Amino acid sequence: MSFRAGRPINLIFIILLIFLGIVLLYGQTTTTSSDNLSYLRPNVPLFNSWSNCMAQKVFNESDHKLFWGKFQIWTDECDEKAEIDQLNLVPLQNSDETKFGLLPVESDSLGSQNNLVTLGIGKDIDAELLYKQKMNEVGRNMTFYGADPITDVNADLYTKIGKYFPFAVGSDAGYSTASVYINGTYLNRDVVHVDLIYFFDRILKIKTFDNIWLDAEGAEYPLFDIFQKTGRLDRKGIKFCQMSLEVHSPSEPQQIQFMELIKSIIKEFRYGIHKNRNVGHMRMYLFNYGDSYCVKKFLTRNLYEFVAKQDREEDYDEENSISRK
Repeated sequence: MSFRAGRPINLIFIILLIFLGIVLLYGQTTTTSSDNLSYLRPNVPLFNSWSNCMAQKVFNESDHKLFWGKFQIWTDECDEKAEIDQLNLVPLQNSDETKFGLLPVESDSLGSQNNLVTLGIGKDIDAELLYKQKMNEVGRNMTFYGADPITDVNADLYTKIGKYFPFAVGSDAGYSTASVYINGTYLNRDVVHVDLIYFFDRILKIKTFDNIWLDAEGAEYPLFDIFQKTGRLDRKGIKFCQMSLEVHSPSEPQQIQFMELIKSIIKEFRYGIHKNRNVGHMRMYLFNYGDSYCVKKFLTRNLYEFVAKQDREEDYDEENSISRK
């Protein structure tokens, strides 16, 4: 009698044990997958090829004037050699230029929410609107943040798509003279500017940016350290996946600064620089191939694999020790 009465209780107990085992197994699998990414790094053959190509060019040129003049030629050649069209970069046309961006891959669960920060709106949001449309077409959303010290037109335009901030963003905070776009020409005006790190970290409170569009009208040069692994972004734990960057027509010291920046980027083997156009100033698209989040979110699975960090770095350093000296 007691055996029969206990059977339902035993059955319930067994079912509960099975359920608990499934929950623990699922949790362990999820944790293991997350832990694995902490010591794995993406290996993107396309980027390896591009970086090898660029290393052979930039480290063999020490004349800053020639470096500036050759840079588009070099990146065009290396883009073609690495077949970067496999990335499926989307052209985003505004009134005077074409920016580029990637859409999240269909299989990526992180891709439903995306952000874009426009630093320097320039009274034109055609490219932002087109990017938003492309995102919506693949079922993704995009949140926009824009900063520009000229409120005329910019405030009304940008608030249609996102949050507008009426100040410039630069390497530090203060009040200074800046080149701004007014009535179809660039004029010097006194503007309030906010430190870039403060803007990202304290105002926006965002650590991972999917897209940054930076057009600082010459104020980008003091910001060059943000591209370096020891720079201010890394020290704050802030990263970006894609950037459209304008480097404005440089003085001779700025040409030297530009050459040193590019050599540092190639040496650190994190960002690829594609679709460059020298129109007096350099219009550049950068992608962060060194970050697992960025690669998983924006690159199709056939373009990369994950390898142990140390193995990947040792293999790459050995292969390129000559070209990077």
